Amino acid sequence: MQASVKLRFRGFNEPFEGAIPYMYLDIKGLVTVGVGNLVDPVSEAKSLPFQWKNNPSLSKHGQMAAPDEIDEEWQRLKKDTSLAKKGHLACEKITNLELTNAAVDDLIATRLTQNETFLKKQLAFKDFDAWPADAQMGLLSMAWAMGPGGPVKFMMFCAACKDQTFDGAADNCKMNETGNPGIIPRNQANKQLFKNAAAVIAGEAGGVYQRAILYYPKVLVKPVVMTTSGS
Repeated sequence: MQASVKLRFRGFNEPFEGAIPYMYLDIKGLVTVGVGNLVDPVSEAKSLPFQWKNNPSLSKHGQMAAPDEIDEEWQRLKKDTSLAKKGHLACEKITNLELTNAAVDDLIATRLTQNETFLKKQLAFKDFDAWPADAQMGLLSMAWAMGPGGPVKFMMFCAACKDQTFDGAADNCKMNETGNPGIIPRNQANKQLFKNAAAVIAGEAGGVYQRAILYYPKVLVKPVVMTTSGS
């Protein structure tokens, strides 16, 4: 992926997912942490370096958590299905474990690489490395929200991506918002990312835009192509 995408991926996603160091239930009742990182099943959580919160009221504050301690907290959250409708803040006071900021960065980087690897194996996205940075961010954003297999199910979107006709990708990238209003701003951002990518391709020959640059949240416009008629 373009270096600009990797550098700004966490910052792009935080407005949609938050950056939560402790475990919580998402709207579907799945245990989540970090920037929308699912840790469900519990084995996913137990593989991470959770530590006790740096709270003096906790006898183990700041110490690394044992696998059974991670399991206990995960199970407690998972069983309380009401937390799925209360938002992550409801879990802040009832959790004792957290990830450091560095651990969240590592978690994001690992999942991002996994998603990219999967996507680049798909025919529609085989030229991903050559895409404008805005288009790369748009696809990775969709994969972050749905899982890497999600975008592959959008047939018209995939056809547009295969041909790098990113206006078409913008028109067909909308994810289902039913029961999940939080996806609305991500859909809006993704659409703009693909529109930007179309503008980049239209303007790169004249040196107006460059594929390596991530322009979002700036809104790009396609350069006007001047034509001359014969006498």
